[in-house]
Amino acid sequence: MEQKKMTPGEAAQQLRRPTGEDGVKMGVQMSKSNRLIYEMTLDFLHLQPGDQLLELGMGNGHFIPALFEKENNIQYTGLDISDIMVQEAITSNRDAIRAGRVQILEGTADSIPFDAAIFTKVFAVNVLYFWQPPAVTLQEICRVLQPGGELILAFRTRRTMEKLAFVDDGFTLYDTETVQQMLQNIGFRVTDIQTAVEPPKAAADGSMLVQLENVCMRGEKNLSSI
Repeated sequence: MEQKKMTPGEAAQQLRRPTGEDGVKMGVQMSKSNRLIYEMTLDFLHLQPGDQLLELGMGNGHFIPALFEKENNIQYTGLDISDIMVQEAITSNRDAIRAGRVQILEGTADSIPFDAAIFTKVFAVNVLYFWQPPAVTLQEICRVLQPGGELILAFRTRRTMEKLAFVDDGFTLYDTETVQQMLQNIGFRVTDIQTAVEPPKAAADGSMLVQLENVCMRGEKNLSSI
């Protein structure tokens, strides 16, 4: 029997918060469609020995081992709103969790379940679109970062995403200048922005070929921030 194709609304819902068997499948598809932007982020993170990392929206945890390939002496925490993604990430990173190098938690980015000034770096790949309002989440990130810590945001530009059918359902798209201004409004100092255009590929929902522009932006928490 031919598998029923998701509507744009169903795809958008699964991209925001994967659930059930379709959510597991979407997690696998997102790992494929996000490979290039995640590889770009891995380089952009500039991981250092002793880094305490928090990833917001880690999905199924497929890319967590690649972080330790870049720098072995780090501690990683992943936070995701989707219970099924949390389960998948725990299963695929069980050895690192047992070793005390990784922890995976279910939760929301607008209420991060940690005390202030815990992390040296917080990063998020392709989830900015779902933060409503983004200022609340950015304030939370600032709170849990150590003074001088860094926020790394990876996202795709409005002009290359707006043609995708599923973004009409619950996505807020941004251009680079708008995101930079949002970070500065919170008190981050934007120190680096890199962009790259991907080769044409299938969209995450498989509906069309797209050529996406990826952006990595680094915001440093002011040393005087509380």
